[in-house]
Amino acid sequence: MGRIYLNDIAIGLEIVSEARTITAADIEGFCELTGDRNPLHTDAAAVGDRSPYVAPIAHGLLVTSISSGQHSPADEWALGIYLEATRRFVAPVYAGDAIRTVSTVTGSRPSRSDPDRGIVTTSVRVLNQRDEIVQEGTDVVLVGSRVSGA
Repeated sequence: MGRIYLNDIAIGLEIVSEARTITAADIEGFCELTGDRNPLHTDAAAVGDRSPYVAPIAHGLLVTSISSGQHSPADEWALGIYLEATRRFVAPVYAGDAIRTVSTVTGSRPSRSDPDRGIVTTSVRVLNQRDEIVQEGTDVVLVGSRVSGA
């Protein structure tokens, strides 16, 4: 467990992840894992004929999944358990694109049911190597809290 508690997390805090390059193997592996073999993800010829994309694209949920696991200072948050993640898929991600996630703390409150925990809400932007937003949304995370006197 990390050492940063709810009490240490300020509204406005910006958290930037390390970048990660999406590979064709990532896309293929996600196809295998989920069974989603939509031609937009698998067939370069079909993509050019039937879509606005220039090559097969990564699944939006693959990008969300990778984004949620990217190394960042939030890895040090006590608990750090996802409660909710919402995303808008704004632009395509292609094999070879390097994504990073920028999260800004927009809300923080103690848990109503457990004084040892709290809820942190962040505004999330996933950017490619050209600083274009490819996804945006909100994450809600359960974080450990120092109890008074601790």
